[in-house]
Amino acid sequence: MVLKLFNTLTGKKDKFAPIHKGEARIYHCGPTVYNYAHVGNLRSYIFADVLRRTLEYTGYKVKQVINITDIGQLTSDSDDGEDKMVKALKREGKQMTLEAMKEVADKYEKAFKDDLKALNIETKGTIFPRASEHINEEVEIIKKLEEKGLAYRTSDGIYFDSAKFPEYGTRGGFKLGELKEGARVEINKEKKHLQDFALWKFANGEIGFESPLGKGFPGWHIECSAMSRKYLGQPFDIHTGGIDHIPVHHQNEIAQSEATYGVPLANVWMHNEFVNVASGEKMAKSEENFLTLNSLIEKGIHPLAYRYLLLGAHYRSPISFSWNALETAQNAYSRLLISISKLEESKIQDIDFKEIVSDDLDTPALIAEVWKLLKEKNKGAILNADKILGLDLENQARKLEKEMSEVPKEIKEMVARREIARSSKNFAESDALRAQILSAGYEIMDTEEGALVRKSPR
Repeated sequence: MVLKLFNTLTGKKDKFAPIHKGEARIYHCGPTVYNYAHVGNLRSYIFADVLRRTLEYTGYKVKQVINITDIGQLTSDSDDGEDKMVKALKREGKQMTLEAMKEVADKYEKAFKDDLKALNIETKGTIFPRASEHINEEVEIIKKLEEKGLAYRTSDGIYFDSAKFPEYGTRGGFKLGELKEGARVEINKEKKHLQDFALWKFANGEIGFESPLGKGFPGWHIECSAMSRKYLGQPFDIHTGGIDHIPVHHQNEIAQSEATYGVPLANVWMHNEFVNVASGEKMAKSEENFLTLNSLIEKGIHPLAYRYLLLGAHYRSPISFSWNALETAQNAYSRLLISISKLEESKIQDIDFKEIVSDDLDTPALIAEVWKLLKEKNKGAILNADKILGLDLENQARKLEKEMSEVPKEIKEMVARREIARSSKNFAESDALRAQILSAGYEIMDTEEGALVRKSPR
C-alpha cells in the first residue's frame, strides 16, 4: 500500500514520504474568528479530518496544528481595508481595545470548536495557536527579512520585496492572484511592486501591539509562517487549506518562509474545493450569502448528514449547495443508521480500506463500499471503514434508536398529523407542524421509510 496525495506544488499525486519516520506533521489554515464559520469554511476541516484519520489508519502518528487568526487579516488581499477583527468590534459595539478584541475572538473560537465537535472532527492533541499570542515569533521572521534586505518600510507598514525573491509565483500549481490596480486592489503608491505584501502594519494611532518594529499588528501571512514553524518545524509534511488560499496567502507564506530560512515551508500542499451556492459562486461571509451549521440544524438537518454530503464528493471537486441535496444526504445517512442498528455484531473481514483511501482520500469510493457491506450485513467492516469516514455510525445508530423510542406522545401525534398533511399536499399545514416540532426541540427527517423524529442534536 502506497499513500498518494495530490500535491498542489507538483500538480500531481505524489507518494507521501514523511520527514520523520512514522510521523506526519500537518498544518491547517484555521478561521479568522470575527464571525461564525459558514458551512463552506467547514469543508476545509472535514477534509483535514479525513486526512488525519487516513494517516492514522495507515499507521502514522499525527501532530496537527489549526491556527486561530485573531488579528491581522484585512478585508482586501492587497493589504488594504479594515482589519476583520476591528470590523467585528464595530459590528458588536465593542470598545477599540485589545481586551475587547480578545472577548470577540473567544466567542467565535468557541463557536468554531463547537462546530468541529458537532461534525465529529477529531481534535484530541490538536494545537490551536492564536496569532496574537505569537507576536515575538512573527517579529523574529520580519527582522530577519529586513536584515537580508528582503523587506522595506513605508508609512503604513513593512512589506516583503517580491522582486528580490526570484522564485515568487513559480511554485507549480500555485498561480498568482490577478492583482490589478483599480480593480479589487487599492493603489498603494509606496509599494515597490503591486504584489508586495505586508509583513507588519503600523497602528498609526489605531489598535495595535507594542513591538521592536513599532506599534502595530502582523500581516496575515506571517502569522501562519511563524506558528507552523514553531510547532512543526521547517519544513514540515503537509499544509492544507481552501483553494482560495492558493494565489495569495499560501504563495506569500512560501515566499517569506523560504526567503528567511532557505528551506521549504512544507513538502506537500493540499487544497479543497469550494461549496458553491445556487448562483455557482462560492459561499463567503463578504458576500453575505453564507449559512452556519446552526442554520442547518434549525432546518432539521443533522450536522453529520452535512458531513455525509461532503464525503460523497471528492475533496478536490466543487459542491453545489442546495436544501434538496442536504435532505437527500440526510435521508441516506438516516437509512444507514437505522440499517446498522438492526445488524448483529460481525467480524471484520479482510477488506483493504487502505487501498481505497490511499488514492488521494477517495471518500466517495469508501462510502460506496459501506453500502455494499451493508447488503452483506458486515457490521464489523462498516465500523472499521468509519474510522476513516468519521460519521460516528455506531454511536449515532444507537442514539437514534434510543431517541426515537423516547419521543413524547404529543410530538409523535404532530408527526402523524404532518404526514397526513403531506400526503394530501397541504404544504402550509405540513410546514407549520414541522416548525412546531423543531421549536419543541426535536428534529424531523423525511426518509423513504417515512418521517423519523429525534431530539435535536443541539
